Amino acid sequence: MAYVCARGVRFNVVDLPGAPAARRREPVVMLHGLFTGSAASWFFTVAPALARTRPVRLIDWRGHGMSERTPTGYGTATMVADLAELTADLPPFAVVGHSYGATVGLRFARAHPGRTTRLALVDPPFIRLDQAADDLLPADGLSARAGRRAAALAAETSVLADLAAEPPVTAAELRALAGLPVLAVTGDGSPFRAAGELVGRALPGARRHVLAGGHDLHVTARARLTPLLNSFLEDAHA
Repeated sequence: MAYVCARGVRFNVVDLPGAPAARRREPVVMLHGLFTGSAASWFFTVAPALARTRPVRLIDWRGHGMSERTPTGYGTATMVADLAELTADLPPFAVVGHSYGATVGLRFARAHPGRTTRLALVDPPFIRLDQAADDLLPADGLSARAGRRAAALAAETSVLADLAAEPPVTAAELRALAGLPVLAVTGDGSPFRAAGELVGRALPGARRHVLAGGHDLHVTARARLTPLLNSFLEDAHA
């Protein structure tokens, strides 16, 4: 764990270097979703398995985990710029994004095509995000601490307004990624399952999988998601 100051904000960044031989391989940067997500979302699920064969970097977005909570800056344009600075020291890397992290990852890949080698989208909310806010906000059953943190983020920052102003991901935007290896994994019980179908229509060559589970596939479908991600990252022809 390390604190990094980027664009005037203090971020928590976690690097999992893996074995010595793995450190020479292409890195992967894993991006979490909003409200209840953090670097821990990946650290305690899929990331350690991927780190056996490659360097893995986990980032707490602003307002999440141990990063600084800023009053504004939760739109994808700002977060893409944050990601660019927080990965400036890395060679070109793969991106794995869950939920809003998948949307940021896609827009980072478009803005920085030479930096992104492949893109894995885990239950991406590729619809009008103001319509998806209820699905992204924490549900009953979360710990009291997680619920309080998510509620404070919603009440004390511009995150809801930023979501409402965020344009949806379109087929044309996805088609602009033609040539980049893309994997889309959605849950059969997720409100965002249609995003996988949108990816398939726009990018017929993309890998697509539907797993049993809801939005938090890295938790509920970890045993199936992990080998899918590992295979995608390992396949030289993906």
